[in-house]
Amino acid sequence: IEYCQDVDGFWLEPHRDIAVKLFTMLIYVSEDPALFDAGTDIYDDTPAHNLVASVPYEKNRGLIFIPGAASWHGFSKRPIRGLRQSLIINYVSPDWRAVDELAVSLSLQGGVL
Repeated sequence: IEYCQDVDGFWLEPHRDIAVKLFTMLIYVSEDPALFDAGTDIYDDTPAHNLVASVPYEKNRGLIFIPGAASWHGFSKRPIRGLRQSLIINYVSPDWRAVDELAVSLSLQGGVL
């Protein structure tokens, strides 16, 4: 789980998530109505990565996708009027290499499941 706080100047080029991310859920958490146009952008699978849609930014709204060959997304360069807060939840395969980013299992901590 990632907690993101983006401010004016943030942008993210069109990209596909890596294959070890099996499921991605992004939830918007800011209540500021000035962020209405600060949603995640969805692009087509052409070399130009044309904008297909933007997910409107509103508290408790978001998107879910399974990363794949055509799951292009990002955030085009544009003003962010306020603090764009979101939660990103990724379900990853056992091949995930950044194990320091994973929650520690209770069984590894000596706890009871």
